Amino acid sequence: MSDRYKDARLNFSLRKTMTPQQIADMYNDFADEYEEVHLGLGLRSHLRIQEYMADTYKEDQRANLRVLDVGAGTGLVGEMLSELGFVQVDALDPARKMLDIAKTKNVYQRLICSFLNKDRIDEIETNQYDCITAAGAFNEGLIPVCAFHEMVRIVKPGGRIVFTITDKYIQITDGYRNDLLPFIQKMADEGVWDVTAIPLADGAIHLQDGPGTLYSFKVNVTEKMH
Repeated sequence: MSDRYKDARLNFSLRKTMTPQQIADMYNDFADEYEEVHLGLGLRSHLRIQEYMADTYKEDQRANLRVLDVGAGTGLVGEMLSELGFVQVDALDPARKMLDIAKTKNVYQRLICSFLNKDRIDEIETNQYDCITAAGAFNEGLIPVCAFHEMVRIVKPGGRIVFTITDKYIQITDGYRNDLLPFIQKMADEGVWDVTAIPLADGAIHLQDGPGTLYSFKVNVTEKMH
């Protein structure tokens, strides 16, 4: 039971035929080893999020800001935010056992076990958060492009959606290759958000995955309650 979909842990192409629930199950079975394996391989995306948040939000603002860490996993980003003085941070992840590990770090107020896709997350109110962070959450089988509509709903106007993605994963991920960058531009053209794109050098997100980008979308609109 503890080795479900083990080959897909590091071979992302195998996830193309997996359901979201199967991928969550894979992470549940990987939870105890996740940090040791990925940090050992050179995962650094959480550090890039920390740097951006430190540069963007003044120290005296941080305690008052509500942040949702998407694809929170075992809490690597939560730890980085806690070090900076962000205390109102919630975690969202579909893998319960990953969240169980995150809980032990005492850096999150709320742990929400849910997928992030086109569907409304009932536990989260419209305009509830000042910022969404996501590190290591954009590759095969994880957050789909359609999920940005839900992110816009839950972030306040003036708030931000901050995430990292490597150029490699945009190109090899079926759901991103032809859709992600045009969607980002379309939403900008429609005035939904203002885009800041910060180029990241080879190895800045993950030592093995080449160059990438840290995106920060400043949200300009809200979704009205139906």
